[in-house]
Formats: sequence, C-alpha cells, structure tokens
Amino acid sequence: MHLKDRIEESPLSRRQVGIIAICTALYMIDGFDVLVMAFSAADVSKEWDLNGAELGFLLSAALVGMAVGSIFVSTVADVIGRQKTLLIGVCIVALGMLGSVFAPSYTVLLILRLITGVAIGTLQATINVFASEFSNAKRRSTALSIVSIGQPVGGVLGGLVTGLLIASFGWRYAFLFGAVATLCMIPLVLKVLPESIDYLSERRPPNALERINNTLRSIGQEPVSALPEPVARAGKSRFAEVLTGVNARRTILLSLAYFILMASFYFANSWTPKLITASGFSAQDGITAGVLFSVGAITGAVALGIFGARYNMRKVLAVFFVIGAATFVVFANSTNGSLSLALFAAALVGFGSNAPIAGMLAISPTYYDSNVRGTALGLVIGMGRVGAIVSPILAGTLIDGGWTPGDLYFLFVIPMALGAVVISMLGAPVLRGAEAAKVPAPH
Repeated sequence: MHLKDRIEESPLSRRQVGIIAICTALYMIDGFDVLVMAFSAADVSKEWDLNGAELGFLLSAALVGMAVGSIFVSTVADVIGRQKTLLIGVCIVALGMLGSVFAPSYTVLLILRLITGVAIGTLQATINVFASEFSNAKRRSTALSIVSIGQPVGGVLGGLVTGLLIASFGWRYAFLFGAVATLCMIPLVLKVLPESIDYLSERRPPNALERINNTLRSIGQEPVSALPEPVARAGKSRFAEVLTGVNARRTILLSLAYFILMASFYFANSWTPKLITASGFSAQDGITAGVLFSVGAITGAVALGIFGARYNMRKVLAVFFVIGAATFVVFANSTNGSLSLALFAAALVGFGSNAPIAGMLAISPTYYDSNVRGTALGLVIGMGRVGAIVSPILAGTLIDGGWTPGDLYFLFVIPMALGAVVISMLGAPVLRGAEAAKVPAPH
C-alpha cells in the first residue's frame, strides 16, 4: 500500500488529534489579531491624536499584510517545510505583538501591524495544508472545519479578555496578552508538530527517510525501508504550476469562491452590529449582536464539518453557499421587527457567512499535489484576504452614495448564490485512497 494511502485509510492517532488541536489554537491567533486592533483603536487614536485616515490605515495594515503573506510568502512552506514555516511564523507574530506593546509612535505601530499581518497570512495558509496532510480521508472535512473554528473562537475569547485589559490597564496590555499567548505556542509547535511527510517525500532534504520514519512512528504508523518513488515534475516555478494546466481552472474557481466568501463575511462582521444600533436598538444590543454573530459563525463551521463528513463535500459546500445567501435576506428583513428577531438573525447571518469558509478551507488543499499545496493555498486564501480588504471600502462608498446597510445585505445575496455555481463547476480533487472513492469524477 502507498505510504500516503496508509495514512488516508487509518484511524486518527492521538498524536494526529493533538496536531489538529494545535492547528486550531494557531488559527485562534488570526481571530484575536484582527479584533485586538479594533478594540484598541479608540485608545490608540486618542493617545496619538490620529485622524480618520491614519486610523483606517492602522486597522487595514494587518489585513494587507495577511494578503501579502498568503499570496507571496506562504510558498516558502513548499521550500523549507511546513513545520519550520509555522515555527518562524509564530515567532514573528509573537515578536510583532510584543513590539507593539512598546511602540513609541504611530509609524512604528503601523509597520509592526503590517509585519505581523504578513506572518499571520503565511501561518493561515500553512496551517490548512499541514492539518490536511495529517488528517485521514474519513475525518479530513471534520478536522479542517474544526481548525477553521479557531478564528471566530479566538475573536470571541480574545475580544472578551482584551476588552477587560484595555479598560483596566490600557491598550498596550491587550497586545502584551497576545504576545504571551503566542509565545506559549512555540514549545507546542516544536514538541507536537512533526514535519510533513508529503514535504519530506517531495523535497527529500538530508535525512529525509529517517525523518519520515520518525513522523510515521509518532502517528502510530510502521516505518518504511525506502523513500517513495519521486514524481516527475515539469521545470516550472510553483506559481506557474498553480496557474497553468489543469491547476489553472481549479485555482481561478477556488480563488473566486474564497474572494466572494471573505468579502461577504467581513462585510457582515463589520456592519451587523452597526445596523442593529442604527435600527433604533442600543449600543449594548449592537455588541450582543456581534457576539451572537461569532457564535453563529462557530456553529456554522461545526455544522459544515458534520455534513461534510457524511456527504460529498462539494455538494455540501454548494448547498451552504445557498443557505448563506438566504441568511443575508433574513437579516436584511429582520431589523424592522423585534430585538429578539434581529439578534437571532445576527446569529443566523454569522452561521451562513462562515460555514462555507470552513468548507472552502476543508476542500481547497485536496485539489493540489503536495509540491505546490502551500503555494496554491496561499494564493487562494490571499485572494480571500483581498476580498476582506475591498468589501468594507466598497460598502462605505455605496453608503456614502445613498445606499442603506440593509440594501447592501441584499446586494451580497448575488455573489453568495454565485459561489454555489462556482463550487459546482469544480472537478474532482487530487486525492488518494478512501477519500478519492467518495468524490465523483468530473462530467
């Protein structure tokens, strides 16, 4: 049996479950990092007397960095290894947050936010590849959906903690908390995460066979006596391989779907609390709506994982895109009613906008060979980050032009429904073993 087929068809070991747990915890850093700046914005602006444009740049710096990291930097995971990339990324995030604690000026903090964003963007793409490669066929969809839950969980827990820290000690202590929490991940990455077998088999660094066998033993698999036969590759760069041939169509469709999703999610995440408040409810009701949005997002990821484990993931994902479009309609019509209905709709739109993201993160790694998987995932996720950056700008421009936030919720129904069509156009993924048997051949 092929080395990877053994992993695909074997039950998850305790070490593999631990790997998924560490990947989920790393994903929480992303959710925390986005919110820590949002929670700190008012205090930072007051300390340095920032104008609206300066504050906007500060809030956007990490998102821009994440896009750059995902698209251009995450390819290093295919060159130096997944585990080493994760370790370097976590160290840079920790140092970036620690540096923010002592930032003497707006310019320094802006640069640190950009650098931290690049590291987080690289981490996110690599985490998904890593978790996919250490999951088996039966549990891959569930495992990657669980990993994706880390982002909203990190946002909720981090938001609660940083809110208290900022109120009691000031904004710098929020970044200190993030730095300490991230530093605690370094020994776990070193201790729990082995190097990817796919990477070692493909790149064949020194002592590759010994390292593969160490990894196999750690996950309860028998060692091998020789490296797998190498796969012949065309003399292309990784970006060229991802953007040409059969991969070109996959990359375009996945990137388009992820762009749509992240644009819709970040619009809903930004505007749902504001629309609740603008509809005549209190500021506290708006905060409650934001929390319920995150709870809905977590629930959506869990639901997607459950259905994705039982049924064909492409079909499940297409259905959840349609469900997501429907939740935008429900929320747009809810704010003229009672508070309880509006809050329920806020949780519902969180469910509908985040569940497909969990599905995209689960399905995307399965469409690429191991030698370009990090590059491809980085590009796809990076395009999603571009959507996250463009969406609030577009929303603000349209509102300045006379649109209401409620009108915009109806507008986002169109791309969400289009996402279902895009996913339906994807062919069969590049898979082995039991998982391949679950996916029908393309028509």
